[in-house]
Amino acid sequence: MQIDWWTLGLQTINFLVVIWLLSHFLYRPIRRTIEEREAADQAASQDAQDKADAADQARQEYEKLRAELAQEQNEREAAFHKSMKAEKEKSLEVARKDADALLESAHEQIARDQKQALENLKSHVQGLATELARSALAAPLTAKAAITAVTAYLEQLPQADFDDLKQDIHTDGGVLAIVTSAKLAKPEQEAWRAALAQRLGEEIALVFKESPDILGGAELHFPHAALRFSVAARLDRTAKAMEV
Repeated sequence: MQIDWWTLGLQTINFLVVIWLLSHFLYRPIRRTIEEREAADQAASQDAQDKADAADQARQEYEKLRAELAQEQNEREAAFHKSMKAEKEKSLEVARKDADALLESAHEQIARDQKQALENLKSHVQGLATELARSALAAPLTAKAAITAVTAYLEQLPQADFDDLKQDIHTDGGVLAIVTSAKLAKPEQEAWRAALAQRLGEEIALVFKESPDILGGAELHFPHAALRFSVAARLDRTAKAMEV
């Protein structure tokens, strides 16, 4: 086999020319394009990373701001509750002071009213006691005065009532008791006997009793009735008359 060196040389030259042409007009633009795309991709990746970092920083700042706002809100709420509590305590203190003042004023008013009521009651009791004493002692009920009062009462007594009294002491051995605050002397007993015999009849049975409770005067105790001409009876009648 014979080699054609001229042909081989020309082909080599052609090949080198083709290689140069491809490298100059094809490979370099392609490489440049690839490099530009790689650069663009790297720039886009960097931009995306920067945006991600910015977003993360923004998120962190947002979280920080939200935490600060939450803390500020909590502090405001705590301050508000503290202020409300202080205001409530202040209002309660004012209310307590007002209540204490009202209570003290009410106690003072009650004390004044009680004092005035006691003074009025004292004055009323003094007046009542004076009136009772004046009424009870207006006419001293001595034995003679008591006999006079009894005979006068019997004389003005309606006939039917007088007959009932007489029948009361003349039926079944009835006894008329003369009650005085102290024991009567013989002359006083005889005076009673004479006065009652004149009005009620000689045959009546009389007994004399003492009772310091009547305070003075006399009381006639029939079997089923009583005539009271004593100081105690006057006091009772006067007290009842003065009741409101």
